[in-house]
Amino acid sequence: MGLGGYLTWTAAVREIKNRNKDCKVIPVEAHGNTITRIVQSPVFDNNPAITYDINHENKFFMELNNSRQNYCKQDTPDRAIHRHDKHIIQQICEYYEIYDPELKCELFLTDWEKDKALEISKRLSTSFVLIEPHSKTNYTENRAYPFEKWQKVVNEISKDVEVAQIGVKGANILKNVKDLTGLTTFREATALIGLSKMLISTEGGLTHAATTTDTPAMVVITGYQSPRMVCYPQNINLNIASHGPCGLKRLCKDCQKDAENHDHTQIINKVRKGLG
Repeated sequence: MGLGGYLTWTAAVREIKNRNKDCKVIPVEAHGNTITRIVQSPVFDNNPAITYDINHENKFFMELNNSRQNYCKQDTPDRAIHRHDKHIIQQICEYYEIYDPELKCELFLTDWEKDKALEISKRLSTSFVLIEPHSKTNYTENRAYPFEKWQKVVNEISKDVEVAQIGVKGANILKNVKDLTGLTTFREATALIGLSKMLISTEGGLTHAATTTDTPAMVVITGYQSPRMVCYPQNINLNIASHGPCGLKRLCKDCQKDAENHDHTQIINKVRKGLG
């Protein structure tokens, strides 16, 4: 599970805590009735509702790899078999008989992380948007959007507002952007999103992270997953799929075809409308 996946569980942590003020949630993986490990992730750090202390008096074990709770019902070498009828957060929460969760993740940033983002933002104008044109491909290639089309998007919106690219060091850099790649951790990038006017990306960890801020994300969604699973009401969601959801880990020809044939001006128009 990636950082975006772990982030969706923070919503369940919040909802459980709201109903039991004294408890602390311990995120774990288990095999049968045996806990195999405590799951420590950067997205859980500094969360007052989470503890890694197995001896905490009022602890609540949240089993992240239990298929009855997890939105991924089966993970095979070829594909991930998801449940598509509800949002990921709703799927997780209904196991705990919570049927009205807020569709919003939580990330508790430190003052240091906020200050780091503020310092980086001083390299930019007072009004800027962020873009992450790359999608992680180690699990699946089918959430990606063509780099050359992102370039066409940037060529237009950079006429209206400064665009800065975030992401990992060594990534291909778009033209007409301020290169901020490799300067932030995931958490610091989230703080920077909070200072921006908008995040532009394909569905992934950062688009989930954007919901922890007051900044909307313009999210391109392919046929890999159902929009119903991953769309947040505060984001600007664009489903480009003519098929799916496929869940395929290998390259899906339909996902590839949809991305190649998609009219990139739809993204430009949604970004401009979102920026007002």
